[in-house]
Amino acid sequence: MRPLALVLLLAGLPGAALPLTAQPDQAVADPEAVRQALVPFQELSQRLPTMLRERLHAHARAWAALSPEEQAQLRENLSQWETLETQHKLALRARFDAWEQMDPATRERAIQTGAHFSTLPESVQQRWRERFEALPEQQRQSHLFDPSTRAVIGLARELFPFIPAQDHNATLAMLRELDETQVAALRSRLARLPPARRDAFRQSLLEMDAEARAAELGAAR
Repeated sequence: MRPLALVLLLAGLPGAALPLTAQPDQAVADPEAVRQALVPFQELSQRLPTMLRERLHAHARAWAALSPEEQAQLRENLSQWETLETQHKLALRARFDAWEQMDPATRERAIQTGAHFSTLPESVQQRWRERFEALPEQQRQSHLFDPSTRAVIGLARELFPFIPAQDHNATLAMLRELDETQVAALRSRLARLPPARRDAFRQSLLEMDAEARAAELGAAR
């Protein structure tokens, strides 16, 4: 089995995350269904940074492309979510964040591994779970992310020592999109800024689209 995919399975990656991941053969969402899905979030959407707003719209498109049966299953999952204890929710949230950071190829491998894992005898599945749970917490957490994501997390910690929880995923997604020249330009710009202004600059980058960000960092060189 692929190590990362197996870890995600053993860690209890929430099943509700899987249908909301765009797959190559996923049906195209009806535009009107997407609009209806976004209606409850209109006010929130206007306040979100560009990258988080784009992610919200991507989830709306994925939701609208699901069959009625899949949507019903997700609603049931959400109902079960409300009954969970806070610590359990936090753990599942962290695992979902790991899923969100995967590239499409890694997600596809995880799905394939999940299908294979489900065919194993229950006793074998249980042994794998026990081995995973026996690992130190820090080691379990580190294995939730693929190497490229661990590298982006390291870069984020280097450039921005404190990132608010609500901006964490958007910041990682932004850094993942930068090429080496843009990362060097970002380092150079941050080095010239007073520490108190660096987080404001990070937030301003999140508000920009990719083209504006590239222009901003190009001017920083």
